[in-house]
Amino acid sequence: MKILRTLATALLCSITLASAAHAAETGTRIDLKALPAYVDRLFVPVVPGAENTIAIESLRFDAVLESNGFDVTARGGAVVIESRGGERANYARVRGGGRELTLTLMNVVPYSEMKNGTLDGYHVGEYAEPLHGLETYQHPKGFVRLDGTNAGLWVSDHYRLRDFQCKLDGASKFLILRPEALVKLEILQHELADEGVRFDRFTVMSGYRTPYYNAKIGNETSHSRHLYGDAMDIYIDADHDGSMDDVNGDRRIDAGDARFILRVAERIDESQEWGWLKGGAGVYHANAAHGPYLHVDARGSIARWGAVVEPGGRGGYVTAGAR
Repeated sequence: MKILRTLATALLCSITLASAAHAAETGTRIDLKALPAYVDRLFVPVVPGAENTIAIESLRFDAVLESNGFDVTARGGAVVIESRGGERANYARVRGGGRELTLTLMNVVPYSEMKNGTLDGYHVGEYAEPLHGLETYQHPKGFVRLDGTNAGLWVSDHYRLRDFQCKLDGASKFLILRPEALVKLEILQHELADEGVRFDRFTVMSGYRTPYYNAKIGNETSHSRHLYGDAMDIYIDADHDGSMDDVNGDRRIDAGDARFILRVAERIDESQEWGWLKGGAGVYHANAAHGPYLHVDARGSIARWGAVVEPGGRGGYVTAGAR
């Protein structure tokens, strides 16, 4: 019996250690190559009970200045975040590379809690197998619950969590959001300002979509980047009339204004400094439901579709891609 108890104890310890190791492997890991000097805030989705890390190649984090509700440490040049269970959200301040950054930390509800395609009654649907086995097409580690307490939290310098919510209503509502997409959105806004196009923020017409909602609106691809939290359908509406502004100054509101934004986005995709954020882009004409707009994402590879080429064939190139 003593031998059996010893074996049982050893087995229990082994299972416990394996579970802890598995938890450490399943936390969020964010690896950015760089961060613009004008970006002061980063969003970090946190898997409870696991180590979650954020590292920036061009910055070495050396201190945690403030943390509320989360265990945050600087370790090996990265920031490590741990959290107990529950759906908590708060800010932390960290220092790295001689600058200070604010981290918006939010616990996610783990993907494993979804049952039959629903999460707390919200119809998420099922994620397809990863496209070509790519890591960026793995199903999310978890979902942030959107509610009245966190909807207004800043997830980047100009954008709040509610800006990226799925249009599918529900008593409970969930979304996912990739930090890389937020960084790209901030760079795009900054680069447009350098072109003389100044506005408070893009209007995000469509951000996250659940697989269920994506199919419901007739999107035929099951690998749309909207499902993975890094795609945004955007337009500039500085005069707040609900539609795209005359961005290119030709006194018309049409797809040419979306193409103007696209050309700036393409410079980002093709640049040596920010090319690691490259992604898909599609230009859409106005119709009875909406004005012209641009789809932009940070999938890691180039894809183009829609009216990206100007009448007469000038500019742009077109490739197929999951929208």
